[in-house]
Amino acid sequence: MKVVYLPLDERPCNYRFAGKIAKGSEVEVIKPVAEALGDKKIPADFEAIKSFLLSNADGADAYVISIDMLLYGGIVPSRLHMLSEGELAARLEVISEIKRRNPDVKIYAFALIMRCPRYSSSDEEPDYYEYCGREIFLTGQAKHKRELGIITDSEAEELISVYASVIGDKLSDFEQRREKNRNMLVRAVRMLHGDIDYLIIPQDDSAKYGYTSMDREAIRAELREQGLDDVAMYPGADEVGMTLLSRAVCERLGKTPRVYCEFSHKDAPSITPLYEDRPLKDTLPYQLGCAGCVRVYSREDADIILYLNYPARDPVEVWQAPGAGYAERELDAFIGGIVRDAREGRVVAIADGAYCNGGDAELLCEIASEMSILDVSAYAGWNTSSNTLGTVICQAVFVFLFGDNEHQRLFLAERIYEDIGYCGFVRAHVTNNILPDMGYDYFNAGGSDGEVACIVKRELERFVGDSFPELSLRYEISECRMPWRRMFEVDLSLKKR
Repeated sequence: MKVVYLPLDERPCNYRFAGKIAKGSEVEVIKPVAEALGDKKIPADFEAIKSFLLSNADGADAYVISIDMLLYGGIVPSRLHMLSEGELAARLEVISEIKRRNPDVKIYAFALIMRCPRYSSSDEEPDYYEYCGREIFLTGQAKHKRELGIITDSEAEELISVYASVIGDKLSDFEQRREKNRNMLVRAVRMLHGDIDYLIIPQDDSAKYGYTSMDREAIRAELREQGLDDVAMYPGADEVGMTLLSRAVCERLGKTPRVYCEFSHKDAPSITPLYEDRPLKDTLPYQLGCAGCVRVYSREDADIILYLNYPARDPVEVWQAPGAGYAERELDAFIGGIVRDAREGRVVAIADGAYCNGGDAELLCEIASEMSILDVSAYAGWNTSSNTLGTVICQAVFVFLFGDNEHQRLFLAERIYEDIGYCGFVRAHVTNNILPDMGYDYFNAGGSDGEVACIVKRELERFVGDSFPELSLRYEISECRMPWRRMFEVDLSLKKR
């Protein structure tokens, strides 16, 4: 099976993960060359992307397409571009041209609702977001609450006036770009069941009230007008390419993997993960269904056992002290089930959403003391809950469909190195204890392959050697880079010793 894959951007979670999961299976994932993609705020080369998509139409079974990459050149450029709606509409026509060249190909696409962070930072936003980002977010919140009748017109205007004193003349730029991006989402919706076979509209860094939620409601109105009820809209971003890859393969093979869900506490499904706008129990069905799976309620009937490690309440970031909701987890039974199912040869996947932005080292170390950690079929515990879910479900589906192999174990090991080791410990350790003396900080780690990357590699090898000696003895780091020259993400690859 040949899948043409256009990622959301050039970061490894988008550019590399899907291909790594598919490696060793009968699925060939074709990606554009890295040089065609952008670099954070620098957009991808549209002509190169267009050529890549059209030149691979012959013989392709499916496309997984990030519309944000196709139209804007990546996720960050989607928040910065100065393109006209006419230019954007012409770019969207590339999808129709693919269908003309190969009418039988299936096109799975996703297009994000543009985020509106609640904090002031220009790291991934326009330059003016550095001094007025929070006020832009609060302006959207006030407008949305007024629209819903939660606050009066006069109350909204008073708040908006206060925020405008900080924002100045920058709001029109922000709102005009949102409008163009929203209009392109409407165009994509109108292509569904024509040139686009399946569409997901994820929300990046969601909040209950604000610009993102207002855009979501506008898209829902368009869906109702079109009589469409099969477009999933839920929190997510960097995992959606993997979700659609899973769905494309399942549909091609005529398989619907059955997933049984086991939680670390009975109240865990009711928590609302950080950076998301709804409880886990409302997001999980989308993550499973969009990946081509179905949830079952008997473990005997399941093809995949998905263990979900979440607190009973009050989730926190990985660098924060956990509250009582973490101590209430029933981890002995939870870990016992993982060990039992793995020993029985079941496909066991762990969605480690206990903390935001990093994995639960205590949980994984305890599992590793009971069994070989490589007997777990799939694991993820990075960034947001939805990022974690989409990654681990995709890998579990591939293990179910094509069996375990060395490539799957390598990717599993990379997730532990990165999600537990880097995100959970090394990132904060290096940022707080080493970078200040070097003249660097969280947002400035020097070059992508510089001294900081070497230090990260050294500290990561030390952490894994101490915490997961089985992995350290079996694998070594073959590549360690800081792709956006900051500490948030790392480009990490392992190889067998």
